[in-house]
Amino acid sequence: MAVSVDNVIRFPEGSRLSTADSDRPQTLAKARSFMAHKLGEALALLLPRLEEELLASGDIASGRAQREFCYGTRETIHEHAQRLPSLLATRWLDLAEQRMQPGARTRPARVISEPEDLQLVDFGAMDHELAVTAISGRLRSACDESLFGAGRRLGFLSGESDANWPVEDLIAQSVDKAFAGVGLSGMAQLELLRAIERHASEVFGPAIDDLNVFLLGCGVLPKLRRSYFASAADKKHPIADENSSEATDLFALLQKLVASPPVAAAATVAGLPDALTPRALAATGMPLPAGTSGRMAVAIDDVMATLQTLQWAAPAPVVPDPGKGNVLRDFRASDTGQSLDELHAVTVDIVATLFDFIFDDAAVADPIKALVARLQIPVLKVALLDKSFFSSKAHPARRLLNGISRAAVRCGPTAGHDDPLYARLAQLVDRVQSEFRQDTGLFDLLCVELDGFLDGQEATADARAVEAAPLVAEQELRDLAALAAEQVLAGWLAKPLPAVLIDLLHNEWRSLLIRHYVNGDDSAWGVAKTTIADLVASVQPQPDAISRKRLAVRLPALVRRIYDDLDCLQVAEARRLVLVDSLFTLHAAVLRGTVLPAASALPALPKAEPASPQISSEHIASGDTSLERIFLSPGCLPANSAGSEQARSLVAGLQRGDWIEFANAGAGPMRYRLSWISPQRGILLLTNPQSPQALSVSPDALAVQFERGEAALVAVEPIFERAVKRALAALKAA
Repeated sequence: MAVSVDNVIRFPEGSRLSTADSDRPQTLAKARSFMAHKLGEALALLLPRLEEELLASGDIASGRAQREFCYGTRETIHEHAQRLPSLLATRWLDLAEQRMQPGARTRPARVISEPEDLQLVDFGAMDHELAVTAISGRLRSACDESLFGAGRRLGFLSGESDANWPVEDLIAQSVDKAFAGVGLSGMAQLELLRAIERHASEVFGPAIDDLNVFLLGCGVLPKLRRSYFASAADKKHPIADENSSEATDLFALLQKLVASPPVAAAATVAGLPDALTPRALAATGMPLPAGTSGRMAVAIDDVMATLQTLQWAAPAPVVPDPGKGNVLRDFRASDTGQSLDELHAVTVDIVATLFDFIFDDAAVADPIKALVARLQIPVLKVALLDKSFFSSKAHPARRLLNGISRAAVRCGPTAGHDDPLYARLAQLVDRVQSEFRQDTGLFDLLCVELDGFLDGQEATADARAVEAAPLVAEQELRDLAALAAEQVLAGWLAKPLPAVLIDLLHNEWRSLLIRHYVNGDDSAWGVAKTTIADLVASVQPQPDAISRKRLAVRLPALVRRIYDDLDCLQVAEARRLVLVDSLFTLHAAVLRGTVLPAASALPALPKAEPASPQISSEHIASGDTSLERIFLSPGCLPANSAGSEQARSLVAGLQRGDWIEFANAGAGPMRYRLSWISPQRGILLLTNPQSPQALSVSPDALAVQFERGEAALVAVEPIFERAVKRALAALKAA
């Protein structure tokens, strides 16, 4: 429940206080302890839910690393479940004590005022700070009145009559420090903070209400009046979040990008889209700088009504041209757009600029640009209502844009209306365009739907990978067997041998060794090697009659072993007769002591440059499983160059879940997701939910394809984040 505040003014304020000055420190101490107890209770109730969420996330995770991360974080939470509530209570007491120290209210927050400051920013630390700030923002959004009452009453007890304790900030920081106190850090701590943010108002809101009830029971400011009450729209879309330092900093930087004529003039040298140059801006009718039309500022309700009309009247999707397909610039040039107050005008300019960067991004496929173009008005409405949209990656609208980016990776550059994934994205965009007014809960709902659809597709791809993995493992085992057989035969083939023996070793005995290796029959493998040694010894000249007699005794058993091995290989009868007759002739000559046919060895070829790498492929099918195997042709070696070294490093850094685009002259570019990497030789197994065929690619072959431009790693950075980075980079370059 929210504790209501009395809006009746009574003067002087001191006459209506029932808490004596001498009782304030004692009451404050009791209030701090009471709140510490309530926060501990709240966290104790939340921890089992967090464990369940982490377990569920681990169960559906697409990669082993992500799955182990979820399970490991859950184990840490479970291990410290008894300690965390008391640790949260302790951290709350510590921070509340620090809040009472002199100068606590005047400590400056970190401000990023210039693009050059970005060089000093640790973006991992910034994500962490944003997650803590998001908890505060969530509490302010849902518990605004209760926070005002609690903050003002605690400020009164601490001797700061006009102060308003930032209770929400103290709670968020206490949670952060509690997690750090049990050894959580990095991504684990960040993930838990984001989870806390989702539940913050539900879990900690009642504790704030209880604190107000406790303070009212102690007679602290029983007739507290607030001079400003948030409207219903403000409560639903908290403007308070724009006061966070991170949101203000990023918003201020982007404001410089759109509001400063020198920056716009430097667009061509800074890498800005052509739509941002002064000439292009003038052509659209968009004023520079923002908010200088001289007209009376239009009310935000009228702005929203105009935008709603534009949203419903949005045209059919077409590939936008920066500077021409940006409907936000048309809106800015309209009567309503030129009558905006400065803050709202700058917001429109910023969102329009970011969409210009998206439309100018070569990494985004044209069909996806056409869909994203239809989100311009809804995104602008969100940005006008909540400036935290710019800084919070957890914002529902940002998450939906990121989900579309995640889907765009697998759509490919030629995705059309018949593509099931593109069709699903189009449905989501249609719903935003037709249903969104001001409640961002719609974005949350659509994020869940899109994530579920994408997770289902990944599950399909993973199932196909499970079916194809045995084929890859089998082929990999044969490759290893061929290498092992080559090592065994190399020593014998380097010696001068009769031609028939060289022929036999090159063909039948190589196949025999490979078969025994694949079957894992070490005993048969050893016998085959012994037979080679005995066979080579049997065709060597014998120095005397005694040696020839001993050979005659051994030959029947040796010939029988050779017969059995040829039977095992099911050698054709004609081939068998040629081999047996040739070996009989050799052995007869040795036993008679006559001169053997001239022995030979593999010719010593002059050292030559390695052949240019050639890519080969073969189709392997087993039941309903289809696999396309891609490998370097035998005898080819990868070239050594700066480009090839860079390509091999790129292959070595691939992880499960990465997407790779392969050039295909006939069917056009095809994108596949890396689903499995074999532990033996690093063979990469790739799948696509839209394709019944899996790919297996050897690391060397993929490196050659990367180097030649026949394959490329697909960028997976969300399109909105990429637009923000490009905007900041352009601002810095200017």
